[in-house]
Amino acid sequence: MENTRMVVRKRVEGLVDYNDGEFAEVQIVGTDGIEKDLWLETIQLHRQDTSDTSDEFQRRFPVDMWLDILTITDITAQTDENLLPRARCRTRVAEKMARLPN
Repeated sequence: MENTRMVVRKRVEGLVDYNDGEFAEVQIVGTDGIEKDLWLETIQLHRQDTSDTSDEFQRRFPVDMWLDILTITDITAQTDENLLPRARCRTRVAEKMARLPN
């Protein structure tokens, strides 16, 4: 199979929605093209990934603060042998869901 690896870098913005001193939740919003002003996802920032104390982490990422964020997505095609187990798994999930009462 030919090399299908692709690395995509994208600038987005994030709004700190929650911060209890241990982790913060950030709502990611697109800034360009069809994603402009569109909510994309929620990410978590963990204090343990910094050297901040709980109070420092809350001061550094206060609720309602906007952040400039650079996302990097590394995309690689899966090999055929990786696809087969997923297809089986999806089939089993679909079968179980079909048996659930309405």
